[in-house]
Amino acid sequence: MNTKEYQAGLKFMLCNAIKRLYNGEVIFHHGLDRGIFFEVVTEESIDINGLKRIKKCMMNMVTQDLPITKKTVSKKEAYNFYCKKGMQEKANNILNISNLTVSLFELEGQFNYFYCHDMPASTKELALFDLTYLSDNQFILIYPTNDKIEYTFRNKIYASFRAYDLWLSGQGINYVTDINNLVCHGKIRDFMRKNDIKVDSDILDIAKDIINNRKRTVMIAGPSSSGKTTTARKLKLYLCSLGANAISLSLDDFFLERVMTPVDENGMRDYESINAIDLKLFVTTLNDLLAGQTVSLPTFNFVTGEKEYLGNEVTLNDKDILIIEGLHALNPKILEELVDQESVYKVYVSPLTPLNVDRHNYVSTRDNRLLRRICRDFRTRNYSAEETLATWERVIAGEEEWIYPYTDDADAIINTAYAYEIGVLKIYAEPLLYDIPMDSKYYDVARKLLDHLKVFYTIPSEYIAEDNVLREFIGGSVFDAK
Repeated sequence: MNTKEYQAGLKFMLCNAIKRLYNGEVIFHHGLDRGIFFEVVTEESIDINGLKRIKKCMMNMVTQDLPITKKTVSKKEAYNFYCKKGMQEKANNILNISNLTVSLFELEGQFNYFYCHDMPASTKELALFDLTYLSDNQFILIYPTNDKIEYTFRNKIYASFRAYDLWLSGQGINYVTDINNLVCHGKIRDFMRKNDIKVDSDILDIAKDIINNRKRTVMIAGPSSSGKTTTARKLKLYLCSLGANAISLSLDDFFLERVMTPVDENGMRDYESINAIDLKLFVTTLNDLLAGQTVSLPTFNFVTGEKEYLGNEVTLNDKDILIIEGLHALNPKILEELVDQESVYKVYVSPLTPLNVDRHNYVSTRDNRLLRRICRDFRTRNYSAEETLATWERVIAGEEEWIYPYTDDADAIINTAYAYEIGVLKIYAEPLLYDIPMDSKYYDVARKLLDHLKVFYTIPSEYIAEDNVLREFIGGSVFDAK
């Protein structure tokens, strides 16, 4: 049983427990570390003691070994079922899929679907979970990772999700069907501009904060396909527009020579590790720059696997701001030998997608980043989707070890998600995913991504501004030639 199927089983069991105890409804908003943030909609306020009741009820359901069965119904039956339930967003999503039948799952007479083809055979298989209290009626469902419950609440990530969610709600956007309706009625372009302004205004606010607090070094980090490069360049422009002179560096140019790159337990070169960075050279370069010395900067040649010095000499003046972008830019090892610690401003960048497919299914930030990466790898490296999927688990493992532990150390978070973006990425990603053959070990993953894409209406890429983060993945960025 894979993680998504286990998560689906837990969500189903939780929904039934809330039905039993409070005759209430659960809304799953988004992932949060190794958990899922959810809200209980009921007339009764549920506090931490109520949460204990819910957990006890779920554990009783595990002990009862209740069967979870699959039932295949016609598309029309499923549509009518959800219309009668008053779950219009679920009904609309069923209309948008091409299948003539829909697979629903049944538990204790309750029917639901969670965008997965299979689920645990019974509640007995769902013994490993936990629940965490945030506030009354708002909790986190924690699922196991490697058969263990390990969870850290990322307060700043949560706050960024909630702020974006409130903004979207203010725009009348809660579900994918709301985005699709804008496409149908010719109003998507106006919303896209508003969404772009929202993301850009957040970057401008951070630029002002950097200048007001007299910071000289800006470290920008984030997981793969977050749009770090575009964000760093936009931040540089905003800083310059406010009268500062900003100079940018990439940690990627400080990679160790390929022959010196450490290997992982499988004997593969581990480019996700901080130990793949020439830390000594980087710290020396940074300290020399901040001391006002002229420094010759390296450029890493990814073809030869070596650093090159191409005459890029830089001197920082007293009021210049240095922007450094890279996977490990928030890692304490990067900065522990920096002379001027007080001058550092840390930024975490990630597309934290606060959009629901329906009340029980949300747009996965990780899947969103994967779609971005599939598009970019094909465009810039001629990688097939299968090749991208083959490296994805290693990328995720590297992020969990080297990036996520430091997110709450950031001074600011830039959320680079666009509520409309999957409709754009769909045009590029679908043919690449369809190209994965049935005998591939990644065929099932590709089909799940394709199922996910079905509920999104396509949006023309011509609507995407040249400085939009998405251009980093689909091409046509104003920054590409720089």
